Amino acid sequence: MTIRRFLQPHSRNELTAALAEMTADSKVIAGGTDLMLEIRDRDPEIPVLVSLCKVPELKGICVTETAAGQELHIGAMECHADIAASETVRKYASALAESCDHVGSRQVRNRGTIGGSLGNASVAGDMLPVLYLFHASLAVTGPDGTDRMIPVEELPAGIGRTSLAFNEIIKEIVIPVHPERSSCFVKLGGREEVTIAEISLSLSWEMRDGKIAAVEGVMGAVDRVPAVLTEADGILGQGTVGTEECERLFGCLSERIAVIRKNRKRPPKLRIREGEKEFKERAVRGVVYDAVGKMLAKAGMTGPAGA
Repeated sequence: MTIRRFLQPHSRNELTAALAEMTADSKVIAGGTDLMLEIRDRDPEIPVLVSLCKVPELKGICVTETAAGQELHIGAMECHADIAASETVRKYASALAESCDHVGSRQVRNRGTIGGSLGNASVAGDMLPVLYLFHASLAVTGPDGTDRMIPVEELPAGIGRTSLAFNEIIKEIVIPVHPERSSCFVKLGGREEVTIAEISLSLSWEMRDGKIAAVEGVMGAVDRVPAVLTEADGILGQGTVGTEECERLFGCLSERIAVIRKNRKRPPKLRIREGEKEFKERAVRGVVYDAVGKMLAKAGMTGPAGA
């Protein structure tokens, strides 16, 4: 590995100047949990490496008042562990706190940042599906020193790629606050603690006359971008949530995963048996029951029969 120049800005102005020094082959380092693996495996030559860890404007968690209502602001350099532990995040965006609490190992959660996770653009990442669920926006800044806001849906640009220019970074995540809504997150992974999501499911809802209503859902790690579940409210938000509804949702999601798999043009990187190709279509059943059970528990209701 060769790093030609290392820049560590300590203010917004220094950050702007550092971004102006970057070329297309330059890199930005936040927590470093992904970049260090890339450096180890590929041994790249990096013309300029810009560290974001000393810029105070990239930190902080707060709620602000706007003309349109309240907004939750999370600095891109906030680590997963601090987001998971934040009472503010748990109050207004609990699914995000839960997803951050399940990222990698404890060491990764203490070091890895939400901005770095988004910038990595992994299809198996936990952050992006949850931010889809909350209709979040991203404040992006570049070498001209101005910020621009983009919907989170505009960030992905392919596997491992974002729509950001090479000299742009995510400054903060902005989530509209809806106090009447609750949310939850679950995922299926290969191991209980240090795991990459094989399927994740996020749900949000509100209570009307003691019943769950206006349900939204997003499924992650099954396609190049998170899958928004337009069918979620029609199944879970109609007054009754039990085994029948879980099975209906399972059927819908299993069918969607099957279509995605069959339409995939690139073969899987791993050599797998024919039966293993259908793993996610079957495994999503348990994810549905886990997510619905968690939703009902938060709503003070009894969960459906187990998978």
